Amino acid sequence: MTSRERVPTGIDGLDLILGGGVLRGHCVLVEGTPGSGKTTFGLQFIHGGILRHGEAGLVVTFEQSPEQIYRDAANFGWDIPALEAENRVRVVCTSPEVLRDQLRRPEGLLDGWIRDLGVRRMLIDGFSQLEVLAGENLAEQRALFLGLLNALKQRGLTVFVTREASEGEAEGGSFAGFISDAVVRVTNIAERWGERRSRYVEVLKTRGQEHVSGRHAFRFGPDGIRVFPILAPPEAANPPAEDLAPTGVSGLDHLLGGGAPRPASILVSGETGTGKTILGLQFLREGARRGEPGLLFLYQETPAQVARVAASFGWDLARLAAEGRLRTVYAPFAGLSLSEHLWSVAAAAREVGARRIVFDSLSAMLHEVSAQPTLARERTDHLIRLTKAAGATALFIAEVPAGSAQISTYGVEESLVDAVVLLRATREGARRRRGIEVHKMRGAGHVMGEHRIRITPAGIKVFYRPTRGEERDEP
Repeated sequence: MTSRERVPTGIDGLDLILGGGVLRGHCVLVEGTPGSGKTTFGLQFIHGGILRHGEAGLVVTFEQSPEQIYRDAANFGWDIPALEAENRVRVVCTSPEVLRDQLRRPEGLLDGWIRDLGVRRMLIDGFSQLEVLAGENLAEQRALFLGLLNALKQRGLTVFVTREASEGEAEGGSFAGFISDAVVRVTNIAERWGERRSRYVEVLKTRGQEHVSGRHAFRFGPDGIRVFPILAPPEAANPPAEDLAPTGVSGLDHLLGGGAPRPASILVSGETGTGKTILGLQFLREGARRGEPGLLFLYQETPAQVARVAASFGWDLARLAAEGRLRTVYAPFAGLSLSEHLWSVAAAAREVGARRIVFDSLSAMLHEVSAQPTLARERTDHLIRLTKAAGATALFIAEVPAGSAQISTYGVEESLVDAVVLLRATREGARRRRGIEVHKMRGAGHVMGEHRIRITPAGIKVFYRPTRGEERDEP
């Protein structure tokens, strides 16, 4: 890869996709449908360059007035007029013809601004007007755009150019995309049922540098755009073979061969009412008792509802939170952006120093990709790697239909996790009989078969069949 200087864009997350930024002197085409955020990407590139890197900027707009640019920037707390007063940026509303003529005159007004302000970054907002200037002659359009880019590169500028693309237009298929050094596509897509729209950014091309492929979610925050790239988490360190996490569930550690490995991923699967949430809470409480900070992610039930469940067993979640031993994160699945949430999980795990994490439930968290098994597999794998890299043992609660032989909700989770614990409830006459089975335990021995469990005032208790010499527990 080239060792040329990288220019950070100032857009959180985008620089991770670009490996640190774009190459100095390159032209980046930002294309997308109306309302997708093209101009904001460009303005953040200019504003970030000024405040973070001391690089003056020039904004040339063909469609909006400077007042509109000021107003749009003010939505994110960017005071462009104040920066203009300090000679750190200039906003110019002009026409493509004037820009072309200015670039042909080395001592023109444009060169005066570049020289006097020390401009290093430039935004050209509204490339479509350049296409209009050249008419329908594609050769003339290409020659015009290439001439403009070469003139700007000769002046040492790194340039963002925004271009409006139609809904059905091929991504990066315009002639400007072929000429530009990098192409970034932004979209605002209606989800399957049309109830909400999601924004994505994708780097389609980078000349002379690598980038992370694929669509990455982004959102507008109070201080600008933030991108949430899907990046491979670091590999988890190999723990000592004897490093086991006691579950706090009487009898379950015996079935697991001494406890849950650390770090590890464990799928706790079962139909409604089998005790999955209780088992997860018991696991976190045991960790808190041992000084191991925990994280509880909730996607359906509210923290208040789960706190009441815990209180019925004498477990005070509020006290554990006040003592810094447990953090509960409530993220209702209906409005969840999965890519963004994975970043939240990683951040929370670092902040808490989590050794134990429970996701209640993985089934709800993956709702966004429920109709896409491949994406469900990828996101589950990413989440597993992420929690292992944090050094945590994670319990992923999965919901299956009553009477079903399914092991997981989407049929992909069980092959990715280290262990699978199945909870069942079968009818015996007028009563229901609860059972537990360690269905899978990767790289370790475990007790086979289904065993009786009971939900007692102290939590779940497992009644396992003893080996020779062990005392037998009776339900």
